[in-house]
Amino acid sequence: MTLMGPNCAGVISPGRALLGIMPGHIYAQGPVGIVGRSGTLGYEAASQLKALGVGVSTSVGIGGDPINGSSFTDHLKSFEQDPETSLVVVIGEIGGPQEAEAAKYARDHMHKRVVAYIAGLSAPKGRTMGHAGAIVTGVGESAAEKIEIMREAGVGIIERPSDFGAVIAKML
Repeated sequence: MTLMGPNCAGVISPGRALLGIMPGHIYAQGPVGIVGRSGTLGYEAASQLKALGVGVSTSVGIGGDPINGSSFTDHLKSFEQDPETSLVVVIGEIGGPQEAEAAKYARDHMHKRVVAYIAGLSAPKGRTMGHAGAIVTGVGESAAEKIEIMREAGVGIIERPSDFGAVIAKML
């Protein structure tokens, strides 16, 4: 059993299942897996993809709190095994080690392409930004540090949320 949350939007496999509060009408079926700490940014990615005629296999919100029921790595493992997923989008943010752990897992175990967006480039150290877990308290927890870790692991980087659709569609 995979636990979701806390503080997450849930999970959707378009046309098959919805658990949570994700707005199903913005999702189309397709080959892109999405896993993110921010539900809203996951919606934005799915909406841009749908506008370009690209769909989503499954989108998972893991929540932005410091303790999660499941991690990026848990879902990267699932997407790697999913024959309906050909590319995975990781949507991270400042605070905590999860994005660095996901980058290491992607580098060492993923055969499918992984691309990431990390929110919070302008976030000041020591200030909570939105989610309870979105606070930079240690080394490797800032957006800039996480982006560098992702790049070093071979994960593609999406620079701005407005680029989700174009970057992902180009990678397919």
